[in-house]
Amino acid sequence: MLLACAGGPADLNEFTSYFLPESANTQPSDGRYHYTQQFLYLDEYSDSLRLAENTNAEAWAKYAGVSNDIAYNYFYAESANNTLPNRLMLKGNKAAIAYLQFAKTVDKAYQPATYAWEEGRKDSLVLVESYEKAKQSARVATDGFLKERYGFQAVKLAMMLDQPDACVKLYDELIKPLKTKSFISDWAYARHAGASMAMGDTAKAIYEFAQVFERCPSRRREADLSLRMKGVMFQEKALTYCQNDAEKAAVYALCAIQPFQDGLPFLKKMVELNPKNSLIELIAAREINKTEYYSLGEIPYTEDTLAFEAHRKESPSYFEQLQSFTAESAENKTLNNAAFWYTAASYLAYVNKDYNKASDFLTKAQAQPTQNSYLKQQMALQQMLLLIAKQETITPEFETQAIGMLETFSGSDNFRLVNAYTRACGLLAKMYRGQPLDDKKSGGFLSSCGKKSEEVPATHLAKAFLFEAAASWQSRPQNQDYSPIFATNKDRYAIEDSTSTETIEQVIKYLQVPTPTDFDKRLMKLSGVDADYLYVVLGRKYLLQHQYAKAAEAFGKVTPTQWTAETSVFPTYFDENPFHLTPDNGESKKHTFTPATFAKRMTELESQMSKGDAKAAYLLGCGAYNIGYWGNSWILSQRQRSSAEYQYMYPPRDLSGEDYYVMNKARTYFEKAMQTKDAELAAKAAFGAALCEQSAFFIYQANEGRDLGYGEDEQTAFQKRMSAEEKKRLGKYFALLRSKYAATQYTKEVLEECSQYRDFVGGE
Repeated sequence: MLLACAGGPADLNEFTSYFLPESANTQPSDGRYHYTQQFLYLDEYSDSLRLAENTNAEAWAKYAGVSNDIAYNYFYAESANNTLPNRLMLKGNKAAIAYLQFAKTVDKAYQPATYAWEEGRKDSLVLVESYEKAKQSARVATDGFLKERYGFQAVKLAMMLDQPDACVKLYDELIKPLKTKSFISDWAYARHAGASMAMGDTAKAIYEFAQVFERCPSRRREADLSLRMKGVMFQEKALTYCQNDAEKAAVYALCAIQPFQDGLPFLKKMVELNPKNSLIELIAAREINKTEYYSLGEIPYTEDTLAFEAHRKESPSYFEQLQSFTAESAENKTLNNAAFWYTAASYLAYVNKDYNKASDFLTKAQAQPTQNSYLKQQMALQQMLLLIAKQETITPEFETQAIGMLETFSGSDNFRLVNAYTRACGLLAKMYRGQPLDDKKSGGFLSSCGKKSEEVPATHLAKAFLFEAAASWQSRPQNQDYSPIFATNKDRYAIEDSTSTETIEQVIKYLQVPTPTDFDKRLMKLSGVDADYLYVVLGRKYLLQHQYAKAAEAFGKVTPTQWTAETSVFPTYFDENPFHLTPDNGESKKHTFTPATFAKRMTELESQMSKGDAKAAYLLGCGAYNIGYWGNSWILSQRQRSSAEYQYMYPPRDLSGEDYYVMNKARTYFEKAMQTKDAELAAKAAFGAALCEQSAFFIYQANEGRDLGYGEDEQTAFQKRMSAEEKKRLGKYFALLRSKYAATQYTKEVLEECSQYRDFVGGE
């Protein structure tokens, strides 16, 4: 399921994979048979080829002596015209015109539903009449082109009328004896296979669909789906119908692309029986991708988790078997395209952490000729991953090689290339931090021991951050038409949240080095961040820590136009005075602050508060509250906010210790302000403190209800308990408003505008 939210998969078929199935030498229409975890998923570019439509139109164009466009328009265009029958009329071919009219009648009488929620239409009377006419016309036609088509119509109509036995007999009578056969006979044979399936002879149906799949590209999709939709698996008996080894290989090929089974045994049989079978490479790529799906990524949502985990446990052994097979195939002289087989063997050796063997295979692959651009990309991808896996020290030469390879893949919209790019960036970040790499073998340089964090050079920490930023979806090339975001991309916001202020400061120093190297410049560009961006990050971090002077210093170094630029978020989200609270606390809603001037004002207020200024303490409380989750100026401390994130945060975590959500700091300011003798100011501060308590209560309520069921009784009991807790937890400051500050004008406004306070007063 795709949701209309940012940050989700850009490709319905996306999963963790680093091996391009297009590396296999296949026809474009075979792309639909690349491995996918989507059971009936059909990729768009294969569907756009319209093989059946184009094949039929080309045949009619040749027969009628017209252009392909004229024939295609008559059969398949939404606004079809009669140019084709008009041309046939000019040539005096009334028999062909009669067939066209007959075929249109059949099509109108039987229109199956396109989608499951629609109803199809079937005019049985017209179909029965057409059925008899098709049989009669096929028997008497003298035009071979039309005779074959009438025969096909008869076979097809028999199945439409649920007469599979008649379908088989009519095929044997009307199609099988034809001396000259075209793809139309294969279309009829596909119906014959469907009849075998309908009559319960599944093994024979497997054999027949396999032959259709092998020799008829325009019915390949239907042959595959006829087995796939019914969950039909390989049956040994299907081989007994085969006349030769090529037909047996075709059976293995069709069965190998069916889900829920290992294809390697079938693949080995195909190589043995018919090494020229065009799908051998594709099936090998399928098995690699399938095993990646089970072994490399996170366990996805699946109804049968135990079965998935069982597959995962078997994956290492299966990868080893695949490596042996591909290595043998690379040396098999009966198979062409050694470049593919060596590349596959190299990748599998890499997955199995045999990096020396992977490098040897890759060198052999690169020495082989190939015109396949995807295969060349796969070689480059593996060279990048192997470079990092085998590198034990960071050197200038290594940095130059790595950045050059990353630049090659940074703009890709192929999720597998993005997977590899993201992985490479993440591994490089680990290397710079001196952390163990999961790619390293046991006992490897970086797996056995890592540098202590205090020993890591500051520039290395900066580079690590920039590499991680480069792997974020925010750093990917974007345009107004398409912004590819993949599940494996990092989120730059999450990277920022997990990075210390000290590291951000080191990154800024790195970006501002007076004489950057060529590598430095390229890494900065790849990361997609600049000094302005990082000063905003730093300022936000200091605001979250309530270090206002440092925040003012950081924000003060941002180019002033950044606050008002068209691409800036601040004009949209920083649109209320950060010192204003509702009910009206005397501060205008309008403001002229920038993040820099706001932080500077908070610094001034902090100084004034330290001298006993209660009004300054109150305004500090307002400012601290408003830069938190519940405030009107959260954008000053965060890049993004969701209205329900505290309730549905994933993975769930306790937020009761995070000031951004519970407003503890703001409450201390309000409590300081309440010490004033000015009753109106104290009332405002008490209400501000109550807002902070309310914020903490919302977090408490979310934590308490995280495992709450949907039962009505359970929900009612929970709401009752929370209502009591709310009154108890908000009682302290509301009690002050009711008793000590009830006569103030501000408390009267609170009574009028705040329903929680009214409930509190009414319940006392």
